[in-house]
Amino acid sequence: MSSTAASGDTAPRDSTPRPLTHPTVRAVLRDRHALALAALSGVAYFLGFASFEVPPFAFVSLAPLLVALRGRQGWAAIKLGWVMGFFAIAGGFYWIAGMLKTFSGFPLPVCILLAALLWAAQGLQFGVMAWVMTRADARDVPRLVSVPLALAAVELAFPVLFPWYTANSLHHVPLLIQTADLGGPIVVSAGLALGHAALAEAATRHGAWPQRLRPLLAPLAFWAFALPYGAWRIAQVDAAARARPSLQVGIVQENLGLMEKRNDPYIALDRHLDTSRRLEAQGAELIVWSESAIAFRIPEGLRNIRDYISAWDLHTPVMFGALSVRGGDDPATRRLYNTAFITDAEGNLRGSYDKVYLLAFGEYIPGGELLPWVYQVSRNSGHFSRGTTLRSMPGPRGAAVLPLICYEDILPRFVRDFRQSADASLMAVILNDAWFGDTAEPWIHNALSKFRAIEHRRDLVRSANSGVSSIIDAAGRVVVQGGTFRREALLGRVTLREGSTPYDLVGDWCGWAGILLAFYGLKPVRQKSEASPAA
Repeated sequence: MSSTAASGDTAPRDSTPRPLTHPTVRAVLRDRHALALAALSGVAYFLGFASFEVPPFAFVSLAPLLVALRGRQGWAAIKLGWVMGFFAIAGGFYWIAGMLKTFSGFPLPVCILLAALLWAAQGLQFGVMAWVMTRADARDVPRLVSVPLALAAVELAFPVLFPWYTANSLHHVPLLIQTADLGGPIVVSAGLALGHAALAEAATRHGAWPQRLRPLLAPLAFWAFALPYGAWRIAQVDAAARARPSLQVGIVQENLGLMEKRNDPYIALDRHLDTSRRLEAQGAELIVWSESAIAFRIPEGLRNIRDYISAWDLHTPVMFGALSVRGGDDPATRRLYNTAFITDAEGNLRGSYDKVYLLAFGEYIPGGELLPWVYQVSRNSGHFSRGTTLRSMPGPRGAAVLPLICYEDILPRFVRDFRQSADASLMAVILNDAWFGDTAEPWIHNALSKFRAIEHRRDLVRSANSGVSSIIDAAGRVVVQGGTFRREALLGRVTLREGSTPYDLVGDWCGWAGILLAFYGLKPVRQKSEASPAA
């Protein structure tokens, strides 16, 4: 079927612009078939993602959409990408509706509606990706170039509430994701997209099978590099673990209810102290508690935790989360911060870090300073002030701990900026995902954070109130990991590492290359006409 027939154009052949599609591929599909393929791509995307983890889908999910986009331009392309994105986001982030109900207290139908609006907004990134690709089609840029770069561009630049990457689908296979230290998760995403593009090209080309399969050589070349590189980098991580100093780290996961520690902060404190004593007896050299593990507000100027909490009898350094108040008694100047502290063996507070990157609607409401009444509408939303300083904290054995709080560990560019501001030999995250309930979210969060360990070649400790608590080594492998919604005491060894990575130096270069492609596609395209053959 010709592209003219597929588009329903009845103009004479000699006045029809040349279809903006590669001359060796078949014509576009009917609209209903294209929409079905776009929806299929969305379903395959979330099935291959970090929560459902059906491995084959991670390597094919975009291919149906790419077939559907052949020959389409403008709004038609955006619509197909948007349909794909809505299905992908709704399936992978279904738990957002429950989270909104917990935070806002709105009725569930209202929360589902708000979640659907968010899914649609976040799904638009694939519409933008489709538009960039089809603009590149119009300029005869090969799909094996335009597809990886278009995906890289939106993963870098499109604003999202919960950042994620196509690369996260491979978190459970460390060998395949070591190239993240060359350019972040976007490089791995681009490698996956290269394979998706090659499959779509092979499925739509004319000719003999050897000719049709030729596009598959490109992803084979990528993985022919990525696999040996991954093996080499993992071997380096293991060699450093044998040569560098290490620490025995204990993690306390007390699984406290959202309001339990607020209603009785002494129970929360007693449970954390009791579990820490057991870890101390087992040889822990550093103990990590979760975000806001101490429900008391730490006063400004406190120097030793024992002066504030008389029951503190630990002789092991502890990193813990608490709320801190600064600015005196005047409500106009008083500020509340989500803070990480670290003590030494004598209980002295050796360092602190105020969370810089706050979670919208969870820890603050955008525009809430201008419209204070919105905090009365969304009563469970926090009203925190943003920290202003990126700094590491001193740990035992000369360790420098880079502290992250909750949401911050899924932000590659933020963590890179942090690493450049404050060098560290170990990264530690304190968090509380209880807000999301017994859903896939805590497991997705854990999966996303693995890439920070690879990008900077630092071991990563995660202490979560309700899980998932874990220790992840500098190759993204799980050293020890707990479950969700249960009390646990974990103990594992981390290596104190040094040095930098290419990602530290060059950042998300692949995403910026995609941005250049997008600007290149903005240039108007001069369409050519074909004269009909003589009658």
